[in-house]
Amino acid sequence: MDEWIEIFRFIGKQVLDQIRGIVGTSKAKRRLGKGEFGDNTVFIDKLAEDIVIDALCNTKRSCSILTEEKGWVRLGDRFPLIIVDPIDGSLNAKRGIPYYALSIGLAEGDSVNDLVCGYVVNLANGDEFWALRGKGAFFNGRRIKNTASEANVVAVEGIKRESSGDEILKIARSFYRVRQNGSTALDMCYTATGGFDAFLHLDDARVIDYAAGKVILEEAGGGLFEWLEDKPFGCGISTQKTRRFIGVGNRDVLKVVIERLG
Repeated sequence: MDEWIEIFRFIGKQVLDQIRGIVGTSKAKRRLGKGEFGDNTVFIDKLAEDIVIDALCNTKRSCSILTEEKGWVRLGDRFPLIIVDPIDGSLNAKRGIPYYALSIGLAEGDSVNDLVCGYVVNLANGDEFWALRGKGAFFNGRRIKNTASEANVVAVEGIKRESSGDEILKIARSFYRVRQNGSTALDMCYTATGGFDAFLHLDDARVIDYAAGKVILEEAGGGLFEWLEDKPFGCGISTQKTRRFIGVGNRDVLKVVIERLG
């Protein structure tokens, strides 16, 4: 399994190098249609996705891919299944805001509980995060040891016009600082390192956004949990949106979040 991390790191460097001059330009924003998950496909998304798929094809390894624009791509066997968000935080990338990532998860079955490997690279500054089930989580090559026990600064995703005003107000009043940064994968990874104390996904989530981060959080000592429940988050892997969840780098923080929001 270690070799997959090296493959993903190689792919990350390729994507980082090739999109650098496009971020924030009108070319990056050019619409090309709609992707498999229902969002608009723009040039920078498609470019990053093509780099990932081409690189995986060149490895000559038997696998399949689930990615944002093309959906399911078969390169032989169904498993391992490589789950890719080529640009998580594409709105940031299109507008030149330096907070967007390549996210790659690897599953050995049809459930998110079968995820065994995760890799995320911050395409704005090169920060790398990876994890292998049972072997720990790493940030720029150093093992992550999350010792958080309090919830002061939290990241959120999914605040929209239709969001409950009462719920948003309760969240704002429950923590010292609340940040909506625009990249689920990066928010989860920086939660793993302790940069954020917790991550709240307030609307239905897509597996491409959280697949890699789930493994990284788990190996840091936390994980993903059902909304306001001390119950691990689980669902099948598909192109359908699932449910909201809470991510923590240390399970002690989960209790604090549930107490404040429950």
